[in-house]
Amino acid sequence: MKYYLLSLKWSAGKGKYVWWGPDSSGYTEDLNKAGVYTEEDLAKRTRYYRNTGTYPVPVETVKQMITQTVVPTLSGNWDLMKINLSELKEY
Repeated sequence: MKYYLLSLKWSAGKGKYVWWGPDSSGYTEDLNKAGVYTEEDLAKRTRYYRNTGTYPVPVETVKQMITQTVVPTLSGNWDLMKINLSELKEY
């Protein structure tokens, strides 16, 4: 099973969960940037990865909690959709 590491410490009062980054480095609210840890990883440092400040949550559980997927309006995304806003005519 694979896990995200939830930072209980940094999530408190934020309205969003904060996750550990890859290789136990840094924190992020963005799951795309969060580290994914194996049971073997967790077994190596049991108290480090499960304590009052950090808790492992199965990736599948977190996926069930996602409430929205948002696509940002980046210029590259407009290009992918082949939409040139400057060429469109007003209605």
